Amino acid sequence: MNSETIYQIIHSILADEATDEERRIFTEWLDASDTNRAEYEKLKRLYQVTTHRSKNKTFNTEFAWQQVHKQTISKKKTFRLPVWTRYAAMVAIIVFTGMIYFSKQPASTIHEVNMEEFSQPTLLLENGEKIALTEESFSMQEKHVVIKNDAKNKLVYEPQEEEEEKITIQNNHLVIPKGKTYQLLLSDGTRIWLNSETEITYPTRFVGNKREITLIGEAFFEVAKNKEKPFIVNANGMEVKVLGTSFNVSCYTADKTISTTLIEGSVSVKTENKKTVTITPSEQFTYNRDNAKTDIRIVNTELFTSWIDGKYIFKDATLEDIVKKLQRWYDFSVNYEDESLKYNHYSLIAERETNLDQLLEVISYTSNIKLERTNNIINIKKIKEEQ
Repeated sequence: MNSETIYQIIHSILADEATDEERRIFTEWLDASDTNRAEYEKLKRLYQVTTHRSKNKTFNTEFAWQQVHKQTISKKKTFRLPVWTRYAAMVAIIVFTGMIYFSKQPASTIHEVNMEEFSQPTLLLENGEKIALTEESFSMQEKHVVIKNDAKNKLVYEPQEEEEEKITIQNNHLVIPKGKTYQLLLSDGTRIWLNSETEITYPTRFVGNKREITLIGEAFFEVAKNKEKPFIVNANGMEVKVLGTSFNVSCYTADKTISTTLIEGSVSVKTENKKTVTITPSEQFTYNRDNAKTDIRIVNTELFTSWIDGKYIFKDATLEDIVKKLQRWYDFSVNYEDESLKYNHYSLIAERETNLDQLLEVISYTSNIKLERTNNIINIKKIKEEQ
């Protein structure tokens, strides 16, 4: 392979438009030598410095809905939603250092619950007690900690002053059902945003030389720095280890791939039978649980963290991926008239507070498909073009 070809592939990688074959070639080239890796790092830094974030044209669903209402829906012309520009600069937030690696046997486990049994975020205590986190605030004394629910979708653990040797470890289990999100402030100061259909198990107080929790679902972490006690997330087959950082983890049981999206810093990744590689700001590490394949790519981190601000931002995403994420916020099942419609690509912003019917109307109005809801079933079909 000549140098011109690999530089073309690197450009495609940095622009987030590489094909699967190009990614395979790039990975092999990157792993071939330290010289190649150093060359890539130099080119990536140059790309990040010289690339400016463009004014991406997206559809804000709330605004679009207002525009739709000003027109006669029955007389509309269908058109494809415009695709975002390929060249988006990367978002950096918080400096951190850390490490990510895999482990076959996580140090702690989580027992999945039936999400259908929960309508509200619910705290499960070690003694079996279940506490629904409604809009009512409360404060309760547990061993070595005060637990407070501030009625603003945030659960807070305030540690009591005690010698560590006297602390008895107790685990809590927090369940966030479909359509809900929540915040969690752990006893060490670590802040966690929890997405819908997510479970997290954690100690009320951290004891020993590490801070370890277990996650199923999706969460965004701002880890309190503590060089003496690394923070470990057992994420449904992936183990994330950091000293203090911000990152997003997506590890839903129903998804065949799990991922960690890094905001800023230097992180090393290790999988079974493979050498350690380093991922840097704005890179996403993914692991396919079906075939054990891994991938590293540069992403616009906003696409994977916007949910903490109550919205999903989709850039040239497949309809299947869009629907899958929306199902975590809204209660519906889907039926495709034609399976090929799953692979249509769209870009839009879906606000959490937008009514589902309004959202469906906007997508229908700005595309060549029709999304019709009957009770909790959404039927998706292609609009036939007029002859």
